[in-house]
Amino acid sequence: MRATGVPARLVGRQAEIVAVTEVLDRARRGTGGALVLWGEPGIGKTALLDHVTAASPDIAAWAVQPARCESGTPFAGLYTLLRPVEHLIATLPVPQAAALRGVLAGEATGPGRLLTAVAVLSLLSALAVDGPLLIVVDDAHRLDAETAFVLGFVARRVRSDPVVVLIAGHDAPAGGPWEGVDPLAVGPLADHDAAQLLAAAHPGLDATAVTRAVEAGGGNPLALHELPTRIDDLAGTVPVGPRLRKAFAERLQTMQPPARELVVLLAAARADGDQLTLARSAQSRDAEEPVWEETLRSGLLAGTPDRPALRHAVVRAAVYASASPSERRTAHRTLAAALPPGSRGHVWHRAATVPDVDEEIAGLLEQTVPSGAGAVPVLRRAAELSADPAAATRRLAGAAVAAWHGGDATMARRLLADARSLTDEVQATRASRGLRGVLELAEGSLERAHRSLSRDIAEFDDPRTRVELGAAALHAGWSAARDDLVGETLTRLAELTTPGLPDVLPIVRTWWGPATDPARAESSADLGDVDLGDVDLGDVMARISRVESQLLPTSPLGLVWGLDEPLADAVHALARRHRRHADGTSLAAALARIARLDIAAGRWAAAEDAAAEGLASAERIGAEHIAAECRNCLGWLAAVRGDGRSVDQLTVRTLQLARPRRDRAVSASAHWNRGMAALAAGRADAALDLLARLDEHGHEAAHPTVALLAGLDTIEAAVHARRPEIGRRRAEALDAWVRRTGAHWARFTAHLARALLDEPAAERSYRAALAVPGASRRPFDHARARLLYGEWLRRQRRRQDARQQLDAAAETFHALGARPMLERARREQRLTKAPARRATAAGTGLATLTAQERRVAQLAAGDLTNREIGARMRISDRTVGHHLSHVFAKLGLRSRRDLAAMLGRDG
Repeated sequence: MRATGVPARLVGRQAEIVAVTEVLDRARRGTGGALVLWGEPGIGKTALLDHVTAASPDIAAWAVQPARCESGTPFAGLYTLLRPVEHLIATLPVPQAAALRGVLAGEATGPGRLLTAVAVLSLLSALAVDGPLLIVVDDAHRLDAETAFVLGFVARRVRSDPVVVLIAGHDAPAGGPWEGVDPLAVGPLADHDAAQLLAAAHPGLDATAVTRAVEAGGGNPLALHELPTRIDDLAGTVPVGPRLRKAFAERLQTMQPPARELVVLLAAARADGDQLTLARSAQSRDAEEPVWEETLRSGLLAGTPDRPALRHAVVRAAVYASASPSERRTAHRTLAAALPPGSRGHVWHRAATVPDVDEEIAGLLEQTVPSGAGAVPVLRRAAELSADPAAATRRLAGAAVAAWHGGDATMARRLLADARSLTDEVQATRASRGLRGVLELAEGSLERAHRSLSRDIAEFDDPRTRVELGAAALHAGWSAARDDLVGETLTRLAELTTPGLPDVLPIVRTWWGPATDPARAESSADLGDVDLGDVDLGDVMARISRVESQLLPTSPLGLVWGLDEPLADAVHALARRHRRHADGTSLAAALARIARLDIAAGRWAAAEDAAAEGLASAERIGAEHIAAECRNCLGWLAAVRGDGRSVDQLTVRTLQLARPRRDRAVSASAHWNRGMAALAAGRADAALDLLARLDEHGHEAAHPTVALLAGLDTIEAAVHARRPEIGRRRAEALDAWVRRTGAHWARFTAHLARALLDEPAAERSYRAALAVPGASRRPFDHARARLLYGEWLRRQRRRQDARQQLDAAAETFHALGARPMLERARREQRLTKAPARRATAAGTGLATLTAQERRVAQLAAGDLTNREIGARMRISDRTVGHHLSHVFAKLGLRSRRDLAAMLGRDG
């Protein structure tokens, strides 16, 4: 009998609990029923039985717990049920009592099954007179045939008595002893329930690890509980712990040999093919109905009879792990024989039958390597069969490269480490095409990555590989804001004779060239830049992509050079190509670049989708630099939407990982996002403290490109914080960038900077900014210029002119979802309305205030200082004091405390 009391903790299973509870409730009302809970090993049937039993303390629960070693002993399972009520057997009719005594004496045989079943039903009916009765049969597949017959007989006939029979086993009750009993399939946990179970079973897992584990576990609770101690061990594998392996091994042993052979065959089949082979195998067994009936009842299969498959990768892995070595080899021989000699599948299955090293088979495997992530298991197996350490290194390194491009950085690192352990460093580097430096760039130190990539260039004769490593080194140097490293890499690239590179290298050098202090460069000629005025940028991007797509400028570089549209076209084309080729790592990088370019173009919904997809892929891959770029894009969107909490959450994670890497590009973008959020909230001083760091020599967030892009935010924060000298420094950098590049966005921003910093020239500068060709291609910036101009016009009391600018700005902000800017524009729109007629002295006090005075009063009542109010409203603190004096006079008040009390009373 099972213990009752507090229900066992159960994650999910609401539908299953409801189904069982309904049967138990019927028993409480006087009518019984039965259910067969069935599903694969480890799916949680026992946990479900424990839960419902503990949750029903008012129902007497009896357990039948068969032992596998007794499955061949007649009535062994029934003995455990009868023993506690042996004293009641005498109350039954004599023939029935004799049958049950024979069971307890071990004398009963098969011919007495029917009489025994009738006797058990009578006994349970008599016992249920005193109250509902619950019979729980777990691991029903272990029952002896006689007990199964009796319990099946009883389960089909208990509806007239308050008796419930719950049976848990592997097979669906279609045929066999449970035929006619209502089934209840116990399937895999939903993803959110699986994640909750993981959190309880493995505390401390981060979101990325949970996502990978949920995907690998297939909703099987036992598989999720038995995850490897190191979550990284999930890379490219499905967890099969000892208990799950044991459970599936027992499951296979209960199947008839032909059915077991078929299930193992399905497990041995490759996930990327063998469908024709499986179909042929299915057709060859079509006449063997008992085999198909058993396999279909097993709960292990999915698909159709002519296209059989195991239900999930967990099932496939567990069946394969549970099969004996001889069963696996037999399955692989069967599959190899059914495939054309020399084909990829034939060689793979033939290799699986080899118990020792075999260079011939290893070589054949290497010749049949598929593209993409499918190459990983093939090359790993080839390395296992390799007699020569150098050959094994080459194959493991090739598998590492395939894993990296397939989106599994964890597996790539492990395979590369294995390759490096077999031979010297040089061989591993050459075989992996410099993957060590690429992996370092993904999540290690940028300076170490640059050193590794630069050193490895010399190890290759292949021009394409040399350029690829050089391009990666460029990214490392630029992200670290190290002009010396960028210049060193450009010099190395200039020494290469890769086809097409000399033609595009001058433009590459122009875009990537040193720019640590743009204010030092008086013109583009000072740095040897190419004049891009007459260049077909789309054609240039296409030519660079053909040489090496990583040589294209990063999105921030493209934005400061004004290359938005041609760069976006090129990167979108790359993303489409990476999707076709299933290159997960390159696709994630492309999505991060697309997100930043879509933000500038005002395609914010598309940008958010790209950044979210790229972030999920990058976290799954383990490419932290790509994940950080995606987080920064999402953080920028959160800042302009007024979602400060999301900005904080995204930037905390980003900065934690960027600091040890010394990734200044990422750190600078995170600081920019925080500064924008503070500025949107009216905290100009806090915003300036963050934004001023972007060009502070030696600071972790100092990066020239990001400082240029954040120039307008920094200048506006400096103006409102009464520190115009910082704004003027940024304006000088913008002017220098205009002289160097002539980029339209830089001219536009430089005009706005002068409008903010030089009051006499403000109107001329605002008009000049809005007249810059192409300024409206960045809708948010263009609307912001209209807002700033409208605010200036309103302060000049030119209400009608101000409304034109403010209306246009508000329309764009509303369409984009830029809530703080929209609220600011609408507040200004209200202030441009004609002043309302003054109330009489007898009217309410608040009605006598102008809109501007009312706004000042509200902020003063909120305990803000005059300077803080001025920063929030974009007016001087002297003007704030002037308005407050009028407020106190009109309302007859003496202090801010009185003002706060009145506003609290009058609203």
